Amino acid sequence: MALRFIRIVCFSTSSLLKTAGRSRPLSTSSALRCTKTEQGDSSPQNEQQTSEESSEEPHMEEEIPESEVRQRLLDAALEFVPSHGWSVEALAEAAQTEGLPAVSHGMFPRGGGDLALHFVGICNAQLTEQMAQETEQVEEGHVERRHTREFLKDAMETRLRMIVPYVDNWPQAMSLLAQPNCAPDSLKLLSSLVDDMWYHAGDRSADFNWYTKRVTLAGVYTSAQLVLVRDQSPDFQDTWQFIDSRLDNLEQLGKAVRGVAPTVQSLAQGLSGAYLTIRNITGFNVRNR
Repeated sequence: MALRFIRIVCFSTSSLLKTAGRSRPLSTSSALRCTKTEQGDSSPQNEQQTSEESSEEPHMEEEIPESEVRQRLLDAALEFVPSHGWSVEALAEAAQTEGLPAVSHGMFPRGGGDLALHFVGICNAQLTEQMAQETEQVEEGHVERRHTREFLKDAMETRLRMIVPYVDNWPQAMSLLAQPNCAPDSLKLLSSLVDDMWYHAGDRSADFNWYTKRVTLAGVYTSAQLVLVRDQSPDFQDTWQFIDSRLDNLEQLGKAVRGVAPTVQSLAQGLSGAYLTIRNITGFNVRNR
């Protein structure tokens, strides 16, 4: 009997992806269907036999949501950030790695901005999960709650260390995150991050202090990123010392923003000021280590 092999024939409702070349292909449409067929040699007899067998076998279809396609492309693109930066090129390389045409980066209208937002989101989620685990331990009485300052310092250092593998390209990411098409989502991520930090540090305030604490901590975290990308000290010790000194003055920094109106809009305006600073200095060169 002639040797037969399995061929995966992929087709998509999107004209962008005509072939994927993967056992579990991706698509820019809402779903990608894969049909299993069998193929023998090229002789008429075997072709007829294959056709008959194929018609008797049920089709095997698999659908992959577009959201999963986007997630997998963004995750894969992070591997190419050190060489291509936060860019369309990194997304195109990821698409080819995933068996998709390079033009699949068209799924991301903000280009490298979408990639930077994705990275910030997953890092924030990882930190929040770690903090939640400690909070659970505290509430169950297994460990004592740490001092607020110590908790915030460790949380900020943990979060900033997630940037270290990409630190040489982080000025570009900060610039993209401060652009008008990315800034609203970026500010939401920042405000959510500092809110989670304060909550898991034990803060349950529901008054005006809620706003001042979060605006203040957002300023410390944003400033620490600027120090990090220019830090040439061993293991970024200058950055950790910077955070230490700023947290020492947390109460004074909080007083500096007490004139801010207690509204969600004013919180966003305070965070926007930090990002305006980034936009004004993102022309500095990437750090040399």
